[in-house]
Amino acid sequence: MVQGEEEFSDASATQSPADSNGSHDPETLFILDSIVQRLKPRDAHHVRDMITQRARTSGALFITSALWWWIAVSKGSEEVNDSQIPDSIIGSFDFGTVSLIVPLLVVVATLFTGIGRERGNATMSQIGGGLAVLAIFYIVEPIMMNYDVLEGDAVFATGRVLVLAIMVGIASYTMFDALLLQWVRASMLNMGVEVFPSMIPEAAEGHADEAPPYA
Repeated sequence: MVQGEEEFSDASATQSPADSNGSHDPETLFILDSIVQRLKPRDAHHVRDMITQRARTSGALFITSALWWWIAVSKGSEEVNDSQIPDSIIGSFDFGTVSLIVPLLVVVATLFTGIGRERGNATMSQIGGGLAVLAIFYIVEPIMMNYDVLEGDAVFATGRVLVLAIMVGIASYTMFDALLLQWVRASMLNMGVEVFPSMIPEAAEGHADEAPPYA
């Protein structure tokens, strides 16, 4: 009995962290696997590169969006008389306020949709979808409601906010992916788990299928 207990203790001591995944939260492991399957990082070094690339892209797009708003909306309103655009029928916001609300809605909708997707939470995904529809309404409202009065100015107003929403949407999406990858990297280090699919068997199989060179 003593010898058996010693062997069991030795086996437990030599067990790798990756073999003890059962002690971790199953939902956390599920989310880790979901993120890896969607973004497909090759290894820990690739995760670091993906974080850097997405964070850099997100930051550049956010700054570009701010400059676009300042040039096309804040300064451009003096040239095209945005004050003539009627207030929104939802909230009675003027065009300048709507141009700020739409990017905020896009960011929050992206956040809720992303969290709902990774956690499999239908309620959060529904909230994200509802916020996205509200943002779309604010974007097309000048054309949909006031085209007869504003004509070209309505198209220009919608176009400016649409470009802003697209840039902020891409920036938010890449930012959220960068944060998820950063969480994956931190979780792997803290939990001692490996969530990347092994590429060695595939590589070995590929070499085995190669035909020998002709003599």
